[in-house]
Amino acid sequence: MGDSSAPRTAATGGNTRAPRLTLVVAYAANRVIGRDNALPWKLPGDLAHFKRTTLGHPIVMGRKTWESLGRPLPGRRNVVISRAANYAAEGATVVRDIDAALSACADTDEVFVIGGAQIYAAVLDRADRIVATEVKADVDGDAYFPYLPAFRWREVSRQPQAAENGYLYDFVVYEKAGT
Repeated sequence: MGDSSAPRTAATGGNTRAPRLTLVVAYAANRVIGRDNALPWKLPGDLAHFKRTTLGHPIVMGRKTWESLGRPLPGRRNVVISRAANYAAEGATVVRDIDAALSACADTDEVFVIGGAQIYAAVLDRADRIVATEVKADVDGDAYFPYLPAFRWREVSRQPQAAENGYLYDFVVYEKAGT
């Protein structure tokens, strides 16, 4: 199934594969994911989907995403990436880069990256799967999700959702092409 040309290892259990790396993101038609360090929409169905998807798994995020949450998300190991040497995030593990974040989560089967824009851009080529909420609108924003080249990603499911607060949206899963 997957590309086994590059060995991947886990820290425990004799597992020879690293955890599956999944990005979880909500983006608009124009790729906007945020405005002023907040989501540019209120979609309760999307938040419930996010919780169902990530509960029980580690979540990895950048410092700005952590600060926008205001607290650790319960039922998940929270891992925050920050370049600041003395950065502290109560209730979370703080690491310096994505490699350290993945090492901190090597004892699990799947790791979810939840943002923000810089973190998504840094890990997109390493991701195995994307769980996306595609909002069918162009919105103003200052943070964007990277473009997904069609030759690298294939859509494996799409579930249209009922409109909320004036927004139509779909839950879409992409997998890396060739896996």
